[in-house]
Amino acid sequence: MSVKKQSISLPSGFQVGGDQTFIIAEIGSNFNQSWDLAIESIDAAVESGANAVKFQSINIDKLYWKPSQETIELHKKIDLEESWHQKLKDHCDKRSITFFSSPTYLDAVDLLEAIDVPLYKLASAQIGTFPQIVRKVARTHKPVIFSTGLVNDSELDKVVDIFEQEQNPNYMILYCNSIYPTPYHKIHFNLLEQYRQKYGKVVGFSDHSDGPYTAIAAVARGAKIIEKHFAMDRNLPVPDAEFSLEPDDFKMMVEGIRIVEQTLNTNARDHIESEETQFKESIRTRLVLNKDVAKGKLIEESDFNYLRHSEGVDCRELSALIAGGKTYRISCSKGALLTKSDVS
Repeated sequence: MSVKKQSISLPSGFQVGGDQTFIIAEIGSNFNQSWDLAIESIDAAVESGANAVKFQSINIDKLYWKPSQETIELHKKIDLEESWHQKLKDHCDKRSITFFSSPTYLDAVDLLEAIDVPLYKLASAQIGTFPQIVRKVARTHKPVIFSTGLVNDSELDKVVDIFEQEQNPNYMILYCNSIYPTPYHKIHFNLLEQYRQKYGKVVGFSDHSDGPYTAIAAVARGAKIIEKHFAMDRNLPVPDAEFSLEPDDFKMMVEGIRIVEQTLNTNARDHIESEETQFKESIRTRLVLNKDVAKGKLIEESDFNYLRHSEGVDCRELSALIAGGKTYRISCSKGALLTKSDVS
């Protein structure tokens, strides 16, 4: 089942799996069915440094048979009007940010294909319960990101099998916890490496924990994709807002990730940096005579104090001078800096 490690190019030119992390602002349903808030959220995500925004294609009439009144009330806040998809994508295109969505019902795949989204996201809810939509998305042969929150190892293998059967190798796996919000002690980043080793695919982290911290840590552990819920206001009356990041905190997360990326230098460190060399030169310890010495005297360790200076014989050379039986070429006074011309 293992395949060669890969990166995936998007139409925007972004190389997912390359040196830079693909950062997704998960707007989801955090617009409370307000068109103006949806647009404001996209614009804020751009300013916060996101590479993409993701919505959720939800429609109660195509998801439920005889939904309860409680479910009906919930969907009045979270459904995405089908006619909005094209307009949202158009606005994202104008702002040079990638638009995509998580289809939750089969017709949503057709809708997203009609507007030619560049990639798909399958949430863990679909991965864990709805193999028909997994197969339909796999058949688009577009890049697909999916989360693993509701699947165990054998179920994940079955999802991967669907993509392999449909000859779509362009899938990326996000480690995810489907606890909202996720307690820090229930996050297991060792799975990032397990997924990468087992499947040879780009791996990432769909973060449902509070704050920006775990997303930044995930990048240090090898995540190449970060998906984080994004809301203009955490007090919005929608389910995901409470554990989302507002724009300023999202921007701080992005900045933290970009800093971590700079530290993940894979080049071998076989030399010290030029700045380090300059500092090292400035603190070299030299040999300074602690007594008067006569011409022809053997050089001994007891002759010296050790003090920093930019010139003179380095203290690291003393052992070789003694072992070589070196003597003083001239008489030297106490307090003098020993130079190479003083040595026979």
